[in-house]
Amino acid sequence: MTRQTTTPQTALLIGNESLAQSCAEAWLARGHTIAAVVTRHPGIAAWAAGSGVAVHAPGADLALRLQGVSVDWLLSIANLTVVPEAVLTLAAKGAVNFHDGPLPRYAGLNAPVWALWHGEPLHGITWHLMSDGVDEGDILEQRLFEITASDTALTLNTRAFEAALDSFPAVMDQLETGLRRVRQDLSGRHVYLRADRPGAFGRLDFTQDAGVVARKVRALDHGRYWNPLTTAKIATAIGVVNVGQAEVSLGNGPAGTVLAADAGGLVVACATGAVRLSRLTCQARGLAVSAADVGNAWLASPSQTEADGLSAALAAIAPLDARHRRQLGGLVPMVLPDLSTGAPSWMRLALTVGTADLARVALGFARTIGQAGVDLALGVASPAAGFASDWAPVRVDVTGTIAGATARLRTAIGAAAPFALDILTRDGDLSGLQTPHVGLSMADAPVPGSVITLTPLALHVDTARLPLARAEDMVRRLNYMVGAMAGWPDDTALASVPAMPPEDLAAAVTTPNLTLAPRDATLCVHTAFEAQVARTPQSVAISFEGADLTYAALNAAANRAAHVLVQMGVVPGTLVGLHVRRSLDLLIGALAIQKAGGAYVPMDPSYPADRTALFIEDSACKVIVTQSALATGLPGAVAALCLDTDPRLAAASGANVESGVGPGDLAYMIYTSGSTGRPKGVMVEHRNVVNFFTGMDRRIGTDPGVWLAV
Repeated sequence: MTRQTTTPQTALLIGNESLAQSCAEAWLARGHTIAAVVTRHPGIAAWAAGSGVAVHAPGADLALRLQGVSVDWLLSIANLTVVPEAVLTLAAKGAVNFHDGPLPRYAGLNAPVWALWHGEPLHGITWHLMSDGVDEGDILEQRLFEITASDTALTLNTRAFEAALDSFPAVMDQLETGLRRVRQDLSGRHVYLRADRPGAFGRLDFTQDAGVVARKVRALDHGRYWNPLTTAKIATAIGVVNVGQAEVSLGNGPAGTVLAADAGGLVVACATGAVRLSRLTCQARGLAVSAADVGNAWLASPSQTEADGLSAALAAIAPLDARHRRQLGGLVPMVLPDLSTGAPSWMRLALTVGTADLARVALGFARTIGQAGVDLALGVASPAAGFASDWAPVRVDVTGTIAGATARLRTAIGAAAPFALDILTRDGDLSGLQTPHVGLSMADAPVPGSVITLTPLALHVDTARLPLARAEDMVRRLNYMVGAMAGWPDDTALASVPAMPPEDLAAAVTTPNLTLAPRDATLCVHTAFEAQVARTPQSVAISFEGADLTYAALNAAANRAAHVLVQMGVVPGTLVGLHVRRSLDLLIGALAIQKAGGAYVPMDPSYPADRTALFIEDSACKVIVTQSALATGLPGAVAALCLDTDPRLAAASGANVESGVGPGDLAYMIYTSGSTGRPKGVMVEHRNVVNFFTGMDRRIGTDPGVWLAV
């Protein structure tokens, strides 16, 4: 039942999770209104827009965009960013924030993780007024609950959201009837910032009790959701391995002893008891690892010195987490096709135009292989081998001028930094990511995982994956490109600098198109046929359903029909319909039309009558070569030559016709299918066809029976 208030109030909502929408719906159900919603969550934005509420994205100019908005309350729910003072002042009565931890002990971010990590027996949520300090305002409502032995970061966060929904009506009661403020005792307060991380990169210490080890794994278990901190880890013979799940198990032994390795995971002895570790993934790509593949009989725990070093390394790169996640999520790796596999076998190929400018080398390489807007793997010094990357993505952009592209890439190289390798496990969308095939390095050494590494003075190639000859060709082109870039003014468009040597350009473009071949430029289709008749008069020229015609017989039959066509007014350039079923007559008719000087227009009898009528009308044929069974369907205004019954054929000469037709005259006109509209006639000259014949003869030879074209 909807509760109605006597004095409806307005609110500005800021939030990015489903909790924010649920609370907003409860607020509206009380009879209140929402002036605007500030969110980056697509679902909440869609809901707000559908409810007729203005939607704004967070940003530096938020106060300017909200200018003119005046509300009673600002509600910050599942919002992890600091609200600007200018936005807070828009709320006349105050601003209320939801915090997913019990204040004042767990202020800041990721409170459920820290509560589990430190072994707290209780957790909770807090609704508080917003003040100048982070999470320092007076408490309005707080709910506490026990942490169970099975709670993870995911489940504790879920329970916190449930407590928030359950307690929000009590918060609204206060906003409607009067605040019951409780001042915080800040003496026991601790603020956890965005860059704070558990110690030692989350590496597990088996000298602790099994329950403690399992709890720390659960503290970092976010299920399938983004893990903003780190993963639990073990150092193994196959490298550092992420641990996604742990539970106390039976067994005992010296701390770190592997008691079992099976489909259920690794069972490892602790100071007291044992833990079963599962959902194992590799650091390199975030892919699943079988416990049986770990192969360790014992897992070392970090010394204090090792732990401090790992903590310092993580602290250095943690502030870059969001940037690295964006970069890796949008990675477009430079890819080399047709690679082989095998153990790395590196070879150094010196550049003859060695330069101290690595950016110029990278740009030149991208241009020579025709890939732009792609990422290379820049070799960087890892602050913790096996835990942080030894490469960073660098985008190669070849747009704009030589100077502009070079400056952009230099800046990107200067800003590149190693990333926490467990990000490939913490963000499921990054699982399986591979190092780009092409690396960059200021040192004269290859980037591990790459196939080619570019340096200022040389190209290093893994010849087990890329043939040496192919790499040498790349070096030759790269030398040319880098030299060419140096020879052009800096304000030249990089795309206009030739990307390959002249000899390569000729081999790729010019030479393949040098297709001219010796041929008789005076030939027509029918005269080429007549030349073959003279060479092999008694050889079989065509066979159809058991009937054969020699070259001489076919030529004579075509000549008789050609003489009749000349009598019917056919001259060079005349379009003559060829409306004949597939038979000997089809070839006789085609040759006859060309011998008479005309160009045949194929009219397949299997086509609908209206299509044939369209061909006749569009081509304006006055004469059609056909067969008696088909002639009755033709228009009366068109003269027909029936090859099977016309008496004029018997009296006609069998000698070749001298029509005066030449190579530049039409040989035939064929209609398109008409799939994109009205069929269109495509006109083909004799020289076009003879050129095609010449090319076919060069490719497949001239032996009898090699090919037949109709």
